[in-house]
Amino acid sequence: RLAALSLRRCGFNSGVVNAGRMLAPFLWLSSPADDLLATASKLLNGNVPSHAAELASVLRQAESSDCKGLLSDATVREHLAVRLEALKIEVSDKNACGIVDVLGAVLEDLLKSLNAATAPLVKALAKKGGVPDFKDVAALLPSGQEPSDILQSDWLLWHAAGHAHSPTNLPALVGKVLYERLALAACATSKPLAACALAVHVLDNLEVYSEWETSIPGSKPAAAQRLDLKGQSVLFPFDEASAKVVAFRRVLTNALPMEVSAAVAEKAASTKDVPSVLNSLTAQARSRAFIPRYVKPVSKEPKATKQPKQSGGIGQLHAATATQELQWHLLAYRLRPGSTLSLASRSGPQPKEGTKVHQHPAASKSSSGGPPLQGFAGIWASSGSVLPPGHTEFSWNNAKADGMKDGFPTIWSPIGEQYPPGHTPYSWEKFSATSSGAPASASASKKVKSEAKSSRPAAKAAATPVPSGNVPGEGTQEAALCKLDIRCGRIKECSKVPDADTLYLLKVDIGEEAPRQVVSSLVKHYTAEELNNRRVIVYCNIKPGKMRNFESQAMILAATSAKGTDEEKCELLTPPPDVPEGTRAQCKGFEVGCLSATQSVKHISKFWNQVQPLLLTNTKLEATFDGALLSMNNAPITTTSLASVPIY
Repeated sequence: RLAALSLRRCGFNSGVVNAGRMLAPFLWLSSPADDLLATASKLLNGNVPSHAAELASVLRQAESSDCKGLLSDATVREHLAVRLEALKIEVSDKNACGIVDVLGAVLEDLLKSLNAATAPLVKALAKKGGVPDFKDVAALLPSGQEPSDILQSDWLLWHAAGHAHSPTNLPALVGKVLYERLALAACATSKPLAACALAVHVLDNLEVYSEWETSIPGSKPAAAQRLDLKGQSVLFPFDEASAKVVAFRRVLTNALPMEVSAAVAEKAASTKDVPSVLNSLTAQARSRAFIPRYVKPVSKEPKATKQPKQSGGIGQLHAATATQELQWHLLAYRLRPGSTLSLASRSGPQPKEGTKVHQHPAASKSSSGGPPLQGFAGIWASSGSVLPPGHTEFSWNNAKADGMKDGFPTIWSPIGEQYPPGHTPYSWEKFSATSSGAPASASASKKVKSEAKSSRPAAKAAATPVPSGNVPGEGTQEAALCKLDIRCGRIKECSKVPDADTLYLLKVDIGEEAPRQVVSSLVKHYTAEELNNRRVIVYCNIKPGKMRNFESQAMILAATSAKGTDEEKCELLTPPPDVPEGTRAQCKGFEVGCLSATQSVKHISKFWNQVQPLLLTNTKLEATFDGALLSMNNAPITTTSLASVPIY
């Protein structure tokens, strides 16, 4: 009872087919209902039953490639997520029909908006009259609007060419129905939504389409006469009734699957009987609705490559001893673990007697009980009087370049206008700009740096360079966090999204030349006055998505309790005082975003899904990741009153 009440509030009458409205039969008798239920099970990883708010959350995070049919459209997914958040039902077999009805309500709203957008073009086509071709429709579009791919491939549009060639053999469909269809195909920006709109248009105007189809000479019954074509003839021609059924079925296949079209064509004596037949078939489909179980497929291990056969005496000897030799190597490693490089650093070449070996400062610190050496320097540092692998006494004591420390790294220092081996000017400049511990650049590189620095706005803080050797290891939780670009921002403008009661359209300054546009559902938590000029924490490299035709280019982070329920409470995270816009967060000694430059936003959501469950506020109202503080300029990021709650 509660589920039905919630669905009626969403504005969709569960499955009742009204005259002139064929959306529900399209949902249930075509693929959208099955696509929705299968996608829901997949995105929830088979965790059904589940709360509707959880399904809304995974829909927002999903990629188009993860979804089927209409849900591959990001706009449909977002509108569906908004409606699901308002429902107090669970995602289960019992409520499978209800979940599909919510999608029906979303599509009904989107189709109404699309029909409203096409009204001017329908009026212009009707005024022009006749049978328009592609150029005619394109010429009537508003200035700057390009014809959609859907219009270019619409089958009815290209009947204009055939009609112009032979009006008798291919009569034209004229009038309002033709102009409405062409306007829908021209104005639709999404292929899945356009396919839905055109299918529903066929069902809504079934009688007009059927009359036109039967008027084509090729759809009329053929005479039972022998043709002078090598003895071939029409032995069993259609009678008039059969020809009408075939033409009617051909029209239906533009909206419904072949087997459904055949069933409707057989049961309906005329187009007037179609609504009742569709009602009956829709009711049967609803009675069989369920959410399919989803099991994540097991990843297949790559097949081992076949080794080439050895021939001759040497080959046979190698095959007999290879396994035994490997066993000896493994046994030696177990007795004395270490690589060839690490063992060589302990027993490297000794200097000649009386030769003074330069001691690397870091090496002497490590040997005196200090912290272990990190990264590349730890491998190549000298130990006591032992030279590092690959060095002679001269190279270790004398190889040095301007601005470089002593030791092995001096070999790779640029000299004058030259660049290190293997580097181009671009690669060396990029390396120098992203690592504070990089070798000193050449004079040409210094010139590029100074020009780049002068071109930045002085009032904005650039992202902090990544410290050398202070990047998390690939595959760790910290690496996933550092692929997210999280910065300090300031809301410069705040206004309501047109025709959306729950959405704000924000302009957020994150230290770039232009502010980012953000669409956020903060209306029930903050007034516009409270958000204007407010400092916030912004997740910047999110994959852009559209909400109500406005692109959202970032996400504002907030501590949230009871998400998706009537008791939901949301508090925006607050940066420390005096932190400039564009400053990145710090955590566990890493800069959050230091790996974002090499990460494509196309697949960034999988790292957000890995990081978000570890983002929480602590009892001191501070933002944390996996228990470690999130900070900026050594001061914590905080919230107002919500302790020990997730951050979204």
